[in-house]
Order: sequence, then structure tokens, then C-alpha cells
Amino acid sequence: MRRGLATLGLLLTVVFAQAAPPEPLPEWRYTLRPGDTLIGLSQRYLAHPAGWARLQRHNRIADPRRLVPGTTLRIPLAWLRQTPSPATVVAVSGTVRVTPPGEEARAPVAGESLYAGTALGTAQNSSVTLRFADGSTLVLQPGARMILDTVSVYAGGGMTDTRLRLQQGRVEVGANPSRTSGSRLQVITPSAVAAVRGTRFRVEAGAALAREETLEGAVVFGAAGRDVDVAAGLGSVAESGKPPSPPVALLPAPDVSGLSVRYDSLPLRFDLPALAGATQWIGQIAPDDRFEQVLLEKSDDAPRLSFADLPDGDYTLRVRVADVLGLQGRDALHAFTLDARPFAPLPAAPDARVRTARPTLQWSAVSGSEAYRIELARDAGFAGKIVAARTDRTQWRVDAPLAPGPYHWRVASIAGTDTGPFSPAQRFIYDPLPDAPDVNGAAPAFAGDALALQLPAPPAGLRYELVVSSDEAAAHVLWRGESRDGTVRAAPLKPQTVYLAARLVEADGAAGPFATRRIDAPPRQHWELLLLLLPLLAL
Repeated sequence: MRRGLATLGLLLTVVFAQAAPPEPLPEWRYTLRPGDTLIGLSQRYLAHPAGWARLQRHNRIADPRRLVPGTTLRIPLAWLRQTPSPATVVAVSGTVRVTPPGEEARAPVAGESLYAGTALGTAQNSSVTLRFADGSTLVLQPGARMILDTVSVYAGGGMTDTRLRLQQGRVEVGANPSRTSGSRLQVITPSAVAAVRGTRFRVEAGAALAREETLEGAVVFGAAGRDVDVAAGLGSVAESGKPPSPPVALLPAPDVSGLSVRYDSLPLRFDLPALAGATQWIGQIAPDDRFEQVLLEKSDDAPRLSFADLPDGDYTLRVRVADVLGLQGRDALHAFTLDARPFAPLPAAPDARVRTARPTLQWSAVSGSEAYRIELARDAGFAGKIVAARTDRTQWRVDAPLAPGPYHWRVASIAGTDTGPFSPAQRFIYDPLPDAPDVNGAAPAFAGDALALQLPAPPAGLRYELVVSSDEAAAHVLWRGESRDGTVRAAPLKPQTVYLAARLVEADGAAGPFATRRIDAPPRQHWELLLLLLPLLAL
């Protein structure tokens, strides 16, 4: 049983070594100066000051008392005096956790030191930026996990050694910006190792592969015992247990020239032109173009990015695209300002057509707003405003009758001295209802049991609605009807004093006001009176 456990432990070690072989410890190359001696250099730089003889043999120096200034002395890194040099937290954004050796996980703070063995993790829309002894910086991207494996300086600061184990997610690194000779930085993933001495690059650790993208300088990308040199503008992929793929060109930066520099509503939407070869669009937002704090991150399979919420302020958008291998291309940066608060109300009414000369505009209430600003204009650009009013209610009635035609209106929230952005402009048309018709010019006539008269022909598309009643208030209706040509024949209807009410009605049923006319019963003829008296004469 013990033999089996030992074999398993050895197997796991070999597999991990094949998946992520650490780079052999390099040599420090020191340029000899006048007055240098092997004994003095050993006392100054070596972990064992008495090791000058071993240094002589390693460099094949025949006479240690005759060192030639300007020549190079090779010193294995393992012989040098080592001093821990912690990483410094530069910036923290969102939810980040650090777990120093032997401690509980906690949130880091800017300015604190993190020593070797510290684990770091970021949540979505979160990041942490670290700075190392040689000035190298690393931004742990959203949703990533990493361990500080080695953070040391050698030879009194003459060389730095930084090794980082990226377990998941992405890092963006600016390594050795001052190009200090002898410094090195490694990012080790479960599948590959990226080693650099002065460059800008990205590394991604996935479940079964690693990706590396070089932005400046060059990176040695190694996996499964094979290395490839990845120059600036190229990227490579290493699947678990396989050597890295031949480097390919990264996709160019997206075109952001058409984006606005000011946005006044949420969600934020960035529409971008298509880019050949792009399979995914990745966007990040930071307070400035250094991107030490990643506030938001979104991706989409189409050339559009949407961000749900963000406080008002000045920001930088960073956009890049990924190819079919998942390699992310060059960055495009776009500075913009967000001024969306207080939020614009949501217009509710009127709709596209109003029939009254003084319509009432209505909108939704906005929490935290104490008043609203309303603008009404004939043109969509609001160049010639008819109305610019303020109210503390969520509706406002136009104070003067409008002329027929199209109008545009919008509303903004007011909180204190801050007026927010206007809502999208709403358009309506004031289309007045038909006027009351002229019913007084027609000559009525009673014939038999019918009332007949001829009204003016209605305008095209309109018809008359008619009511005959015995009283002006139309409480007792005697007859109802309609006419499309102005001809009126109310039957059956006995000759009597009546009231005729008429109005014009549109095809959709909208109707104008009634016009009412009194029609008196015609005077009785003498023979009609005699007929009425005959029954009395018979008596």
C-alpha cells in the first residue's frame, strides 16, 4: 500500500512538471569594474561569502588577482543572496480576496504588501493591480485566481525573480518597464509557462489550455517541453500535454471612432462596426486609460456591448475582439462621460394623435426627483421651443391652445440643482375634431309622417349623426339616424315642434360637438281645422 502511494505521488509530480515546467534558474551576469575582486564580490552578493573559489572555477579565471574590467562574470542565481521583496497592492476594484500563508481570506487594501504564498481571487467585474520590485505591474482580471509563488530580489537588488501561478482567468502584465538587466518574470499556468524579461503581454489559464498574447517585446511560451518565441502582435495557444501552437497574428483593434463621447442614459450601449475574423467582442470600463481598476466587463458574440449600471462620471472603454482560437487582439480605447442622473422619466401620454387643443402630458415618477422640466416644440431638435416649463407633478396641461399639426415633447427630472437628461422625444399630432355643422340654413318640411331637410354635404370621410327630440336637452328622443350626403328624412315623425341635433363623425367614430336647431310644427290649414270641428257640429 505504501509503495502504491509513493508511485502515485511521483506520477502526479511528473505530470505537473510536464504541464508547467519551470524555467531553469538563470545566471546573473555582472560586468566587472575597476577595483573588483572575487573575494569582495562574494562577500557583497553571495549567500556564502566564502564561495569565491567556486566562482573562480565557474568562470574559468586563471588568475583571480587580474580581473579585466568590462568583462562579464557569470553567477548562478542559486548562489546569490536572496531577499524577499513583497508585491504591493496598487489598486482594488470590486470584490477581491487575498489569503496570505496561514491566514484567513480577506479583502486587500491599496498600499499593503503581499508576500510569497499569498493567494488572490477576483469576482466578476472586479480586479486587483500589483506592483513588483522591478516596477513590473500585473492586473488580475475579473473572475481570476492566482498565487504569488516567488517574489524576491537577488544580489542586493541587482536582479528580481517573480514567479506567479495563474490557476484560472486572465492577467495583463507590464514586465520590467525599466528593462533592468537580469530581472525575470514567469506566469505559470496548469498547461504552460510564459517567461519574459521586458514586455507587455496577457496570459489566460483555462481548464485544459493556456493562451498568451504579446503586445510589446517578446515572450517565451513553453509547454510539454517545447518553447516558442511569441513576438509583439502575435499569440499562441497551448493545450494540456501538448506543445504551444505556432504563433499567429492578433486581430487589430476595433474601430471606436464612431462612438459618442457623452452618454445620458442607462443601460450604456456601444455599437461597433464588424471586424473580419472576430468571434467575440470583449469590453471593459475603467476610471482612466491605465486600467488598474476594471469596474465592468462584458462580452458579446456580436459587435455590441451593453453595461447595465455605472455612476455618473468620466470613464475609458477598452474594446478588443477574440478570434477562433480565443486569442484576444489589440486594444482600442475610448474616453467618454456618463451623465444619466437623475434618470429621465418615462413618458406615458399623449399617444400619436390628440384631439384637444390643450392636451395633458403625462410621465412616470422618478425616485429622488423633486420636480420635472417639460419642453414642447414643433421640431424634433427643439430649436424653437413653444413651451419650457417646470412642475412638481407628473403631468402638465398645455396652457395655450395649439394650432393643428405635429409636435414634439420631452421631460427631464430635477434633483436639487441637478437637471438630468431628457427622455427620448415623443411626437404627437394635434388633429382637431370636426367643428359643429351648420344646421340653420336648411329649410325643413313635414310631409305626412316624416320630417325632411337637406344639410350641406359633409367633408370627405365624414358623416352626420342626427337626433330628433321633443326637448332641447334631448331627454325624449323621437328619432335617431345618420346621413352621408346631408339628406335627412326622419320618419315616422308626426308634425310637431322638435329639436334637431347634428354632429360630424369620422370613420373611426371620433365626433365633433352637436349643433342643435329648433323646428316648429307647421301652422294648420283651414280645412284641417274644419275636419277637427265636424264631430262637434254633428252634435
